Amino acid sequence: MPSADIDQLVAQVTPKPVRLLFFDVEVAPMLAFLWQLDVGYMNPDMVEQPEKFLLSWSAKWSDETKVRSQVLAPGEARAEDDGRIVEGLAKLVRKADYVVGHNVNKFDLKRLNTRVLLNGSQPLGSVQTIDTLLIARQSFDFASNRLGFIANLLGVGEKDSTNLDLWRRCVRGEAKALKEMRAYNITDTILLESVFRAMAPYAKKIPRLVDAAEWRQELCPHCGDPREKTATTKRHKRDGEHRTNVNTFPKYRCSNCGRNYRGWQAIGSMKAGSVGL
Repeated sequence: MPSADIDQLVAQVTPKPVRLLFFDVEVAPMLAFLWQLDVGYMNPDMVEQPEKFLLSWSAKWSDETKVRSQVLAPGEARAEDDGRIVEGLAKLVRKADYVVGHNVNKFDLKRLNTRVLLNGSQPLGSVQTIDTLLIARQSFDFASNRLGFIANLLGVGEKDSTNLDLWRRCVRGEAKALKEMRAYNITDTILLESVFRAMAPYAKKIPRLVDAAEWRQELCPHCGDPREKTATTKRHKRDGEHRTNVNTFPKYRCSNCGRNYRGWQAIGSMKAGSVGL
């Protein structure tokens, strides 16, 4: 058999984790004319600069250590021209199996999509998301669901200290401020991944993170760890049962990531496999 065919067969039976893209964006604020501070409603005519263009973004693939990022050049910031960095991030998002962000569903992805539209770039297409803010709200009872608070509570790091003046300086096109914004953005992405990995084993619902196929039935569906004992891996512990209206399934505890998952094979059934809870 030719070596190319052998390589193809090996690829077909090798567990393949889905590729996650952790990302975060920083945007310019809107500018408006006000006569008083307690404005209940702001007429669009009062807004001088209504569109929140991107100042910077940072992103990291789940299978890489490198954090990628882009920030506006001073001239781009003054011209409110984010076309270059919008396309840079859009290219990554189009390739991702899932994009992960804190409030990614309501903010980061929608903001990126808006800028893609306004810049006339290629559409993002169908994008699947994992929102760590939703995970925090649905699975836990933190005193605050802000990323920095959770990261600090879990002991995985702290956000960089900053204030509104940084955004003012960035909009004015100050090179030093834009460099600081990029560093701030990168720290947020590093914290995002750390928070996700800490919460994932305890979360109620996260998607399958390993490609599903019948021959992969003996793998943890979240990290790909083999269920059966190998030279370096303990057999996953049987951990109770999961009941539906029709069948009862065995549950297992992954020895690698610690997450609980159920088998595909109903007790007393001949059909086997595994599926995340």
